[in-house]
Amino acid sequence: MLNTDVQARKWKPAKPGERASFGNSLYLRGYGDGTKVFELRTGKTWVVLGRYPTLSLEQARAMVPVCKRLLKDGRITPAGLKALATRTNKAHELEELATRQDVAALTPNGMVTFDQAFRDWYNLQIRANRWTHAASRRRPISCYENHAKAALGNLRLDEIRRQTIKSLIQPLFLTHPETAGALLGYIWEIMERAYDDELLDQNPCPRQRSFTIPNRKIRHAASLHFSQLPDLWRWIDEQSYSRAMKAAMRLAMVTAHRASVVAFMRKAHVDAASGLWVVPERDLGAQELGLMKSGREFKQRLPRVVMDDLEPLLSSGASEFVFSVDGIHPIHPESLRRNFKKFADITTHGFRNCFKTWCLHHDVDPFLADRYVDHAPIGLDKNYRRDDLFEQRAALAEKYAAFITQGTS
Repeated sequence: MLNTDVQARKWKPAKPGERASFGNSLYLRGYGDGTKVFELRTGKTWVVLGRYPTLSLEQARAMVPVCKRLLKDGRITPAGLKALATRTNKAHELEELATRQDVAALTPNGMVTFDQAFRDWYNLQIRANRWTHAASRRRPISCYENHAKAALGNLRLDEIRRQTIKSLIQPLFLTHPETAGALLGYIWEIMERAYDDELLDQNPCPRQRSFTIPNRKIRHAASLHFSQLPDLWRWIDEQSYSRAMKAAMRLAMVTAHRASVVAFMRKAHVDAASGLWVVPERDLGAQELGLMKSGREFKQRLPRVVMDDLEPLLSSGASEFVFSVDGIHPIHPESLRRNFKKFADITTHGFRNCFKTWCLHHDVDPFLADRYVDHAPIGLDKNYRRDDLFEQRAALAEKYAAFITQGTS
């Protein structure tokens, strides 16, 4: 049995969830991440009084007789006591709260740990197909497990305080601001959901404006100036890459698609006669590779110079993929990235910026340029500008391909 605050501070559980007694039904419970909470045992029920050291040993001991008296007099149920204990860590305030008529309404029904709540929320987002790209689907889980699970995972939702979240997120904003912003958003959604379900009286999660966020220079994907594209096209010709790899690299240049969309291009999606390439809509919950990040179907007519590259590949080999080195499997998206870097410090994603810059210099309508790379309209555009401009995009592709191959437009 422990007796002093020094002992409470130094005590470490032998296993997660172990309790140490302070006598008089008061216990200190510890978790593997260093979290410690004071709990009151009443029959078979455990009531969390507060988190140590925010709740001191002296305060916890003062709360015990008040809690026992309220329970003995029948003024409150163990469930009601659980709810009240989350609202104050002072004995006299606890007794005052217990006199209120709405105490029964404060009973926390179905209260879960943050880890349970997070995984329930995440699975709901997956079922709703919120994230259509594999990397986007992985991000919330990795973000939570790497940065928040140790601090929040074992805490019940009603044990989480605003300061707990702020202490977790503020240091992260100073080192990894994008990760911090994303994680804060996930936490806010989870706590807001608990508030909507009437598990909490309020959402304790602070908004981003409550944090100090350093100014950082934004690092964009490495890109070429569009004037260098003809040189890159000729350079590809001179390399010893396979026919499939060269064709894939040229397709990436002209279409400005992401590396995965190009690498996993399927023969069934291309009509050799018309040059029509249809990237199908992503089915709800589907994990198929090579679809658009937006999840929408995307149709485009490829320019003649690109189809000259593709036609021999479409009619040869048993692979379902257009670009295959071994005749079975598709090329890897990373191979495209590595090969382009042999020319210069560029990325396949940088071709989107390259194309947009070329459009600015050639008076291409911004809405048409966005449609070309499947960027979603913003503001009122998303409601009123729904035409996918298929024919205009096809004409633009021919013009852009002519510049890349010949330096003319």
